[in-house]
Amino acid sequence: MELQNKVLTKKEKIEVKAFLLGPPIIQVKERAIKTDENGTAIENAKKWAKSHAQEIIRLDIGKVVFDAGGVRNSLSHKFGQRKLDAVQAIPTAMEAGKVVSISDDINGKPKKNVILVAPIQIGNNEKSFLCIRLVRNIGNDNRLHIHEVFDVGDLKNTAIPFQTPGTDLTVRQRRGIAIYLNILWDILDVKG
Repeated sequence: MELQNKVLTKKEKIEVKAFLLGPPIIQVKERAIKTDENGTAIENAKKWAKSHAQEIIRLDIGKVVFDAGGVRNSLSHKFGQRKLDAVQAIPTAMEAGKVVSISDDINGKPKKNVILVAPIQIGNNEKSFLCIRLVRNIGNDNRLHIHEVFDVGDLKNTAIPFQTPGTDLTVRQRRGIAIYLNILWDILDVKG
């Protein structure tokens, strides 16, 4: 399956907004993955991912791979406990999340970036939005590259004014999470 670049239409933004504001697609345990006597947080996250590794077939983007290598890669981009907790939600979000962007690599490499979003809940905390970036290299599968998680309150209390709303990953972003915050703001601000 060849992926075509995608930017959401207003109608699609309205549909994704309703999905994000609806019930969480999964509730995961708090602190299920952490540093303990069995290993570091990253080692334990990789063990969790290895025991939950899977290939998911989606009609819109094809095969999606969840494995320990993708989790290791994602956690190498900085993490806290909330991001560790969200690892448990990644397989469900890969299957049920909404594709909000497909774009070419910013450095011109032969790969595509696919961004998915999904509402999740960690423990009994407020609902969060999980953003996942998959990367399709040469080949036919999409692999986890990075994931970020934002509580609903983060979107009300965070301002990154130097980034225009939108989903074009061909423009270099000033900060990594700005990409995901701006996608979420762009969707949640749509009227209709």
